[in-house]
Amino acid sequence: MGILENFNKKLAKCLISDFDNTDNKMVRTRYGIVAGWAGIIASIVLFALKMGIGLLSGSVSVIADAFHLLSHLANSVILVVSFIVTARPATSKNPFGHGRMEHVAPLVMSIFLFVSGIQIGEKSLHQVFEPHEYHYWSTLIWILLLTILVKQWLAQFITFLGKRVDSHAIIANAAHQNIEAVITFTVIGGLISGHKFHYPAIDGYIGVLVSAWLLYLGYTHGKEAIVPLLGQAPSKDILKKIRETAKSVEGVDDIHEIIVHDYGSMYLISFHAEISENHGHAEMHEISENCERKLREVFGGEAVCHMDPVLKKSPEIQKIEDQFKELLKNFPKIQNYHDFRIVAASPEKMIIVADIDLVNDIPDEEINQIKKNLSSLVIAEIPNIAYCSFYITPKFAY
Repeated sequence: MGILENFNKKLAKCLISDFDNTDNKMVRTRYGIVAGWAGIIASIVLFALKMGIGLLSGSVSVIADAFHLLSHLANSVILVVSFIVTARPATSKNPFGHGRMEHVAPLVMSIFLFVSGIQIGEKSLHQVFEPHEYHYWSTLIWILLLTILVKQWLAQFITFLGKRVDSHAIIANAAHQNIEAVITFTVIGGLISGHKFHYPAIDGYIGVLVSAWLLYLGYTHGKEAIVPLLGQAPSKDILKKIRETAKSVEGVDDIHEIIVHDYGSMYLISFHAEISENHGHAEMHEISENCERKLREVFGGEAVCHMDPVLKKSPEIQKIEDQFKELLKNFPKIQNYHDFRIVAASPEKMIIVADIDLVNDIPDEEINQIKKNLSSLVIAEIPNIAYCSFYITPKFAY
């Protein structure tokens, strides 16, 4: 562990009680509040400092950089408020709690970035077309370099907190803090160049660059914030952990069709568990309830388990399934299948039923064509098949 990371850890431990219990909702809230207040205090001090030297020097780029700090301040205030609201318990009007406020924070951040970018752009263009001289002194550069060091440390401290609790809102705030170094270095370069070449319009051009950067960040943060609000796909790590947790319950052979709703402070999980029919109905029901209970303990929130009886297959049915599995190799966009079964249509004919898992991002019209082509191939290659009934697993189930 580096010296700076060790210092960040010691400081966080002093500020956050029960520091290591990151799965606890209240501890997670404390992380967000500490990260937000660190940003608030630093932004107020640095804004006052930069605005002061900006007014003294008359540099529009330094003033623009100071206004950029106001967006940092707003972001940090929003971060604190969002975590306080997130910690509120569920109500009758909000039965899933307020956890998704954590995703709202980066969206509001993006709006502030857009507003700041437009305002700074306007002032900078004025300096480009109607340039005025600014007062330059060497101490100005050293003061700006000092602000870079402060912001770089702050970005690393907030990133450390965000990674500890895996919070996109905190990490987004840290990324915003981190770009201050790039912007201030650009401002310093503009000030030195403008002074050396006696060309004050450079100050305006630097301001325009800062403005464009803020607009770009507003777009990226807004895009990243909207995805979880709309309902994003669960990560591979979450899916792996759900499968491992469910399969650790005695009697569960495997699970499929996992659906995950992330509400920030809680998960709603549903899935199908494959359980041997040899257990009997009562025992199968008990196994599924044990599975639900285990997932609630690990993830919190709620879990719903639909039990799928695994039937004992005769050699004849197993032979048909092996043929079916071989035919699936002709369809590279089919990832897997489950719930394979044979239904008697008549003494001479059979119906094949199965659930099919496809790769992601397939158009609906292609899905229907895959079902049609697979059915045609199965009927042509496997004797005595009347027809096939295939259910395509939804894109939000895994």
